[in-house]
Amino acid sequence: MAGKTQKKATSAIHFGVRGSITRLIRSNRSLFRIYLVFGVTLLVIFTILMVKPIYYKVIMPFNEFLTWSSAMALNVLGGETVSSSGTNLSSNEFSMSLAEGCNGIYALSIVIAGIVAFPARWRPKLIGLVLAIALIMILNYIRILTLWYAGKAGSFLFDTLHLYVWEFIIITLGAAFWYFWYERFVKKH
Repeated sequence: MAGKTQKKATSAIHFGVRGSITRLIRSNRSLFRIYLVFGVTLLVIFTILMVKPIYYKVIMPFNEFLTWSSAMALNVLGGETVSSSGTNLSSNEFSMSLAEGCNGIYALSIVIAGIVAFPARWRPKLIGLVLAIALIMILNYIRILTLWYAGKAGSFLFDTLHLYVWEFIIITLGAAFWYFWYERFVKKH
């Protein structure tokens, strides 16, 4: 008898949990849709970024352009001659390499997924995408330049800025940009 009573109680708990989850999903269907589209969009973007032809024909040339243009910016800022070779920046005093993930594309991918996932018309989404690309790329240039000068000052400062400060800044400003986009271009329309 004790076994049957325990089975009934277990079944009631499972049904109660299943029923609660079903009610939660039904009452928050649009929110779950946003989460699903966000996750699928990120998965698609990250999968595309890992495809070898895209990596070697798009991402690597972009990384090399980012390195070259950063060297040009550092030369304009003066103080020393900075050259680029592939994804390496170097001068007589210091050198650094733009490693995978230092190009802002992953941060940009998260913002893009947030814009794509949110239910809005295509015009505000396109405006958001263009502005997000500009913001993240400008932030990434500033990041590279500050890391260059921090690296010249010492490895502790470079590591702290690289691993903690700039990661926090990029993520925070990406989220703040999404909120700005929502308030300015979606909510008011």
